[in-house]
Amino acid sequence: MRKAFIIVISVLAVLFTLWYMHFGSLTENSGALSVTGLSHPVYFTIWGILTFCGIFSNLLLAYKKFLPKQNFQYIFFVLSAVGMILTLAFDFDYSLYFQYILHCLGSLLFSVSTAGCVFLLFFLNFGKSKMFKIFTVIIGAVLIIDLGMLLIFKETALIEVVPVLFALIILPVLNFTSFFKDKEYASR
Repeated sequence: MRKAFIIVISVLAVLFTLWYMHFGSLTENSGALSVTGLSHPVYFTIWGILTFCGIFSNLLLAYKKFLPKQNFQYIFFVLSAVGMILTLAFDFDYSLYFQYILHCLGSLLFSVSTAGCVFLLFFLNFGKSKMFKIFTVIIGAVLIIDLGMLLIFKETALIEVVPVLFALIILPVLNFTSFFKDKEYASR
């Protein structure tokens, strides 16, 4: 039952994200997810809830499977949840400066906490298989490139969703396939 829920929520989050992005331009600041949320607040809230649930249901299961003695992921979970709540509760509207600041802080808290939790999951499993090694490097590169693009081009839907979609796709693959297991590791 849990497996089905996690797969369904992940698929829904990916599909909803792709659909939600059609409301704005992928490559302009006017198409950033939070900006689009000003015109479509209900859809923005649905997107945020689906994204958070899709990523963290996968992350919590992955930590339980691959790093059962670790508990720090719950700190990331709480920080990310607080970040998403702030992001969804306050508008990305500069004319409402206090709300704008809380929205931005929430978005930053969600992004950093989630990215840190995903990266650490793969980094702490680095020695378990070649795929963990490869994807630790890929995830690090995606996060660094995405940060660089964000600093250069500011917020755009494309820059915002690349790490989100990557996490929503790779985490179920990690949890529900043998893609990350080397034969020698799997036989131990």
